[in-house]
Amino acid sequence: MHNILIVDDEPLILEGLRSVIEWEDYGLRIAGQAGNGEEALEFLHSHNEAIDILITDITMPKLTGLELIQQIKSFDSEMRFIILSGYEQFEYLKAGMSLGIENYILKPINIKELESTIEQIVEVLNQEDVEQFHAKEDQQVLRNNILNRWVTGNIDRQELLHRSKVLNISLDCSCFTVAAIRLITEHEEDESQHKLHPNQLMEECYRIAVQSVADRGTVIVFIDMEGDLVLIVAESAEDENKEAMYCMLEQVQCEIMHELGKSVWITIGSKEYTFQEVPQSYKKAKSLYVDHLMLPGYPIIDVDQLSKMVLHEEKLEIDYEAFTKLLLSGEREAANQFIAETFQKLFGCGVITRIDNYNVAIELMLIAKNMEKNCNFSAVFNPLLRIHTIEQLLHHVQESVNETLDQLSLVSDELSPNMRYMVDQVSKHYREELSLKTISQRMNMHPTYLGQLFQKEMGRSFSDYVNQFRIEKARQLLLQTTLLTNEIAAEVGYLDPAYFYRQFKKTVGISPTELRNMYKKEKA
Repeated sequence: MHNILIVDDEPLILEGLRSVIEWEDYGLRIAGQAGNGEEALEFLHSHNEAIDILITDITMPKLTGLELIQQIKSFDSEMRFIILSGYEQFEYLKAGMSLGIENYILKPINIKELESTIEQIVEVLNQEDVEQFHAKEDQQVLRNNILNRWVTGNIDRQELLHRSKVLNISLDCSCFTVAAIRLITEHEEDESQHKLHPNQLMEECYRIAVQSVADRGTVIVFIDMEGDLVLIVAESAEDENKEAMYCMLEQVQCEIMHELGKSVWITIGSKEYTFQEVPQSYKKAKSLYVDHLMLPGYPIIDVDQLSKMVLHEEKLEIDYEAFTKLLLSGEREAANQFIAETFQKLFGCGVITRIDNYNVAIELMLIAKNMEKNCNFSAVFNPLLRIHTIEQLLHHVQESVNETLDQLSLVSDELSPNMRYMVDQVSKHYREELSLKTISQRMNMHPTYLGQLFQKEMGRSFSDYVNQFRIEKARQLLLQTTLLTNEIAAEVGYLDPAYFYRQFKKTVGISPTELRNMYKKEKA
């Protein structure tokens, strides 16, 4: 919508122009009226909204229409002008043309001529709006490209210095800290409630962040290549204030929740003291998403704070044997309580690293899944890539264990105590040499007969079951550790790495290296 100001010393003209044309049909709005040139100037100086078109009488007391246009041009070169006059005088027309007026219309006003002039002006204004939008969009694309190259360390120092001047990016500060903001969209929030596309949501988050930090000094805001919002907080030595930064980020967090109803996870990288070290701060802020899970309440995670945290040196002891007994006895409520308390203990020990929480979660789920006849291990591992909070992980473990308990309740009469014992032995001793012979000795049964019982009740051979269990354990280690493939093979009970490689590819469908590379890509 474009704005019009009408100036005329005749009230009938002012009133008539307001009603004789359907201004809204042209995308126009009458922003104001004035009875002479001085009133018009006063209006322009006292109102913040821009006036796009001025329609003015030429002969008025105090200030003529031509004098008014001359003064306006000294501070607004974009406004369009239409002159109204009761006299067809060549001098006026010539003066008006020299000032760049759009038309010189005689009174009584020819409405069709005025409408035609208005239509032409609006067409030009709309075209300029489109061009300005594209120019601004191109500028934004260039800015985002430069900022992404800066934080990832993919831009030359001289190029960054040159581009920063063109894009008005301040590099003349004594310290820089990068914060990252990620939308939380899994499990705890229903995506269907939001009509906006994820990209539009991030654009809205960008808008909110820019508004929130407008009066906070030098804060550079952009969206990175992974779709996270990035804030580069640049400060001088005397302005360094971590508490103020926390307040600013918490305000952004609150504003996003208030306007969009969305939760965000904020991480803060290290403080660096030259603009060339900004990539280090960015890398640390982003690595917190990979290495840690978010705590309930979505507190900000600061890499400097984490480095100062004193974790309990005592290793958390988890009674997996007691958990196994709860499952075998079908005590659903107690099993879920055990899971919740286990994660609560992890919180209490300050354990928020992803790998430590995953290891506990996977151990609990594998104990349960190995009690099923035809267990689906992919249901344990696949969702882990989409889990970012401890609440999500707790929910996933409880859901997985409850599915097992549902199945066990259906087949409890079919699964014999001998089978449950064998499954439990595999879970405890898979790293060791494990065969029907070793287990049959513990059970005081003939290995051949025991193998037949296992095949009948479990629907597969004992060796297949052990192999599947070991491969799933190996997959866990591949995704959650940096151990070499041959080290993982030994860790899960394979003495021959080549045999392990063949069995892994046969079971999973891809090699251990391919799986690890896929996981790294998914995280990136």
